[in-house]
Amino acid sequence: MNAWVFSIILWMNLLQTTIVFGTKPVITLYAISSGVSTLQISVIVAAYALVPAFTAVQIGKWTDKYDLKRISIIGNGLILLSVWLGTVYASFWMLVLQQTILGVANTFCMLSQQKRVGNLGMDVDRAIANYSLVSSLGAMLGPIIGTTLYEHFGYQAFCYANAALISFAMLSGFFLREEERKKTDGGEQAEATTALQDRERESIWGLLRNRDLRNAILISGLVLSNRELFSAYFPLLAEKLGISPTMIGFLLAFNGLMMLIVRFCQNALVRTFGRMYVLTYSLYISGIIYLVTPSSSWIVLLFVLVGVLGGGLGLGQPLSISSVLENSPPQRAGEVLGIRVTINRLSQFAIPLVFGGVGGMAGVSAVFWASGLVLACFGYLTRPVKIDVQPNRE
Repeated sequence: MNAWVFSIILWMNLLQTTIVFGTKPVITLYAISSGVSTLQISVIVAAYALVPAFTAVQIGKWTDKYDLKRISIIGNGLILLSVWLGTVYASFWMLVLQQTILGVANTFCMLSQQKRVGNLGMDVDRAIANYSLVSSLGAMLGPIIGTTLYEHFGYQAFCYANAALISFAMLSGFFLREEERKKTDGGEQAEATTALQDRERESIWGLLRNRDLRNAILISGLVLSNRELFSAYFPLLAEKLGISPTMIGFLLAFNGLMMLIVRFCQNALVRTFGRMYVLTYSLYISGIIYLVTPSSSWIVLLFVLVGVLGGGLGLGQPLSISSVLENSPPQRAGEVLGIRVTINRLSQFAIPLVFGGVGGMAGVSAVFWASGLVLACFGYLTRPVKIDVQPNRE
């Protein structure tokens, strides 16, 4: 039964990530062609993160309370509403509304799926790795499908195709079954109830005293926000370099392909270097790539850079998510994952607005430089700390 549920989750995740990663470059390219300014594009990008920044924790609590089936129907329904709005009248404010709804919808889907995967009773690292592999496949297919449809058939045809995809995901959600709750009796029941109440009374900030959990949340949010910022702002940078929409789609797809490939190596890397060391150096490498990308106009070099960036960010997501799930109380995993998304969305909201105005004057390069510095700094702040053990003296 768990294998069946996991298969449905992977299928829905593939369709949803294909839509999300296909939408981001198309929205940017469509806004440019409509005469939207760089600052307005920043507002559109930030709209995706604004509402989830303040609702992710509550959505996480709902995922702790309600089953995946109910939450997935809500999330898929909101995605359908978002893409339908694009077929009506794609003005600047409609694009802002569309991205706002898509951000909330993706939060519902992502938190509920990740929490359920963590509760399936499977090996957490392996399950999250497979879940992330499917996300990488969607990140690779989305830009190719999206930019090709947009370039040859237009924005509305792209939205109709997304509506068809999310309809399949919504129908798949009806085949999910409710999660079985573990039952205990007698003294075990009383002990479990007491432990549960203690964990429920503890504030979320109390849980974050765990350094590994705190760093995993920071890294996971940072990786996701920078990955999504790259999907939104790289098309703008590439367009200024004279690269066609289809080639931009292939560059983003190569980025997603490297995210997928590197995850086949992650278990070996973790066994060799340790999880937190791999996470730290993935931030350092990604930061360097962000800093040098705006100065690289050669198409072959761009493929190399976006590929290495895909590998760096690709390692960060599954390892940090599995660390969050392992260090979180099971009955509050959704809430803790919501904190991760809140940090993700806050940075995703702040960076476009803070640097969008600068980008209008100094160019979109400012966004890449700022992101590179943030990644490098957080890599240093979240580095593993060696603990000195004092020998016993008798």
